[in-house]
Amino acid sequence: MLDRPRVDMAIPRELGIHSAIPTASGDEDLPSYVTRDFDFLLRTALASKLPDRGNFVVLVGGSSTGKTRSLYEAVYELVPDWWLIQPAEASDLLKWKNAPPRGMVFWLDELHQYLGGHPPLTSECVRALVRHGNLVVGTLWPDQYAHWTAGREDVHALVKGAFVVPVPDSLNSAERAKAEEVARQDSRIRDALKSEEVGMTQVLAGGPRLVMCWEQPANAYVKAMITAAADAHRLGVQSPLSEELLANAMFGYLRPRHRVQPTQDWLTQALPHATGPLYGDVSPLLPADDGRPGTLAGYTIADYLAQHVRSKRRTEPIPHEAWHALATMLRRRDDLRRLADGASSRLRYRYAEIALSRLVAEFDDGRASAELVDLFVRQDRLAEAQQMLTERVAAHPEDRLAVKKLSRLQELRSRTDHVRPRGGRRTRQIPAEIAEILADGGVCDGLRQEAAAGDAMAADRLVEILLERGCLRELRVRAEQGDLRSAEALADLYAGWGEVELLRARAEAGDRAAELRLAKLERDADRSADASYEIDALRKAVDEGDPEAPGKLCSLLFDLRDEVNLRAELNAGTAGAAERLLGLYTAQDHPSLIRLRAFGLDANGQILSRE
Repeated sequence: MLDRPRVDMAIPRELGIHSAIPTASGDEDLPSYVTRDFDFLLRTALASKLPDRGNFVVLVGGSSTGKTRSLYEAVYELVPDWWLIQPAEASDLLKWKNAPPRGMVFWLDELHQYLGGHPPLTSECVRALVRHGNLVVGTLWPDQYAHWTAGREDVHALVKGAFVVPVPDSLNSAERAKAEEVARQDSRIRDALKSEEVGMTQVLAGGPRLVMCWEQPANAYVKAMITAAADAHRLGVQSPLSEELLANAMFGYLRPRHRVQPTQDWLTQALPHATGPLYGDVSPLLPADDGRPGTLAGYTIADYLAQHVRSKRRTEPIPHEAWHALATMLRRRDDLRRLADGASSRLRYRYAEIALSRLVAEFDDGRASAELVDLFVRQDRLAEAQQMLTERVAAHPEDRLAVKKLSRLQELRSRTDHVRPRGGRRTRQIPAEIAEILADGGVCDGLRQEAAAGDAMAADRLVEILLERGCLRELRVRAEQGDLRSAEALADLYAGWGEVELLRARAEAGDRAAELRLAKLERDADRSADASYEIDALRKAVDEGDPEAPGKLCSLLFDLRDEVNLRAELNAGTAGAAERLLGLYTAQDHPSLIRLRAFGLDANGQILSRE
């Protein structure tokens, strides 16, 4: 174990602690530690089950808020003589699962990199380490924590089971008083406390100077390069970006007069300013090796700067050139997976298709194959979908999902062939009836047939889906035919939109569901008076990582029929925005709904047609 340092011998900066602003004498040692109110909770969590068992502790807070430094100080105080293991990726950690050591610290700063790896960290592995008396510790940003606790997969359960210590963005009054005491002996603390715009920890990490490199760049190429790197980070890309990739992505952020220069000139003008150290070893873009001595894989953006640019560009669309460069030039499987998810959540299906196709071709990814098939089906590319599934099943007969999808696809092709006009040629436009069947792979179409045959459960499920998707016209038809569940769903839609007159008309016609919702709506009176305040509050909650906020925000915008803000949340990749926007357009009988559902949007947000 000589290659693994003890906690008290570890180099703090190699553990992820930011370099601090230097003193006038050039001292680059860590500044004095200012104790925080959560320190007691952190130490209690770490030591609560020792020595028989360990614990899994995660600090959650924004960039440069002191998470890693506080974690280091706590571990150093509690177990200074323990061995410390800092795995490069999840696979390095998983090898300890079956033969766990005892009395070690597993240091997982930036925990999301291990959760999103291939293979990902598992709850079984962490439980085994903890049972043998080890400490597993990590850090996450709030939005990352929200993402990794929102699902039901093992990796989400793992994060939910961690002991979480929240880290505020700034010092409270008691902590500031302690900092002022420390500042008498430490000039860096004293200087950092003078800032009125950001917190002490952010100043110590050089946050304002990093931001200045982007907001007041030396030239247009620096701004473009940093923005491209920040947008890649916004899409979940974690691997270093090569100079070639950055140059291709930068095109979309430059004005025409800057694009005419050779791309090598772009790099020559951008790199010295974007990668030059501001102090210590901190710079806007940080060089990274590819695992071999003397190599440069590319650059990663400083996390504080990434978080700042992300907040400023939260709802800005990402240029085509950046999407295309990332989709075609990223090399890591996990990055391509996150890129495909980010593209799909923004209805940018053309880029999702590129990423998914690469996942299938280069990594034999079964999940990507299934998602690509679903995309092909929506676009009426049934022959391509069948060929892909046939090849998948032939190569992987154990892939039960592929086998099931192939069977369903054959049924779907039979159904659409029955409906498709006979003797007609396929056109660039998908016929409306075919598009309706293909929109969800035939799910609703099947439920309609089962409901028509008298299946009450199918009828109820159909109405639930129609309500979620804003299928106003179909709900109205079903309600007028006497379906009570459809009448209730229609009344829910009208109530959500504040349609008093439409509810009153249905109530006067004897619709009990409309009558009840009308009474409640009239009691609530002006429901939109504080809508702007509520939207801002929910957006803040989304950015802070509240797992319930995205759904509430998108549902509110749907109820307000606020297309502008729904599109903004779509660009931000907010969970649920795509579904709610499609639901709004469905309710409005948007003339381009068929194309939007099938082909999505281009980089600038315009609806695509079949290409």
